[in-house]
Amino acid sequence: MKKVCLAGCGRLGHVIADGLMAGKVPGAELTAVLVQTAEKAEKLQAELGCLVTTDLQELLSAKPAYVIESAGNGVVRQITVPVLEAGADLIVLSTSIFGESAFYDQARAAATRYGRQIHLAHGVIGGLDVVETAAMMGEVTAGLTKRKFSKGSARSDAALDALADEFHATAAEAMEQYPDQLNVAISLALAAGNLERTEVHVSPAEMVDFTIRCDGIFGEAAFYTRLGDSGPDLAAWSALAMLRRLTSPIVF
Repeated sequence: MKKVCLAGCGRLGHVIADGLMAGKVPGAELTAVLVQTAEKAEKLQAELGCLVTTDLQELLSAKPAYVIESAGNGVVRQITVPVLEAGADLIVLSTSIFGESAFYDQARAAATRYGRQIHLAHGVIGGLDVVETAAMMGEVTAGLTKRKFSKGSARSDAALDALADEFHATAAEAMEQYPDQLNVAISLALAAGNLERTEVHVSPAEMVDFTIRCDGIFGEAAFYTRLGDSGPDLAAWSALAMLRRLTSPIVF
């Protein structure tokens, strides 16, 4: 049985924890959870029935094979090197921080030094495997279009309102302006191998959806995702799906 620890237990973290406890990833068990406050640790301890702590070293003392992050860029920056040094792989939901070249280089060097891997979850979009494959063949041009509810509309929320209703830039510029809101754009750019050649477009609509596209010597491809009421949870399930690929004998 592979030990799995979780860094962060908000909405997405709860989905991941529930999925692990429900046996959605055979051969993996939730061993410990890292949270920010003692009050939350005490509450979750009874709910989850595993170690819940505010101390990273106590979490790592459980000797996990994998740590899943669902707590934001600041936590990724804090835990990446210690997790790798402790002999665990890291599965990341807050992928946009890897658009920072200095952090990317630091994380890559640590993974190499300790013989571990960092796995960037796909979040709510698909098709990144095609983009990465196409980029291996030759240079590609990629783009992401995100449509969202307008600021202040009845179905909007704080996460959506953090983004401008209209925004057009490169992935590199998007990372600087919205480091916590456009993880999927940075993931796409990393798969394409170029933050400057990956375009990001945000526009208002009566739905939340994503279209990614890329073109290169292979031809062209596009992938569309429209989110329903439980759509944001897809990001958490993408981390569980990645964990299942990492621990299963037969994988896609």
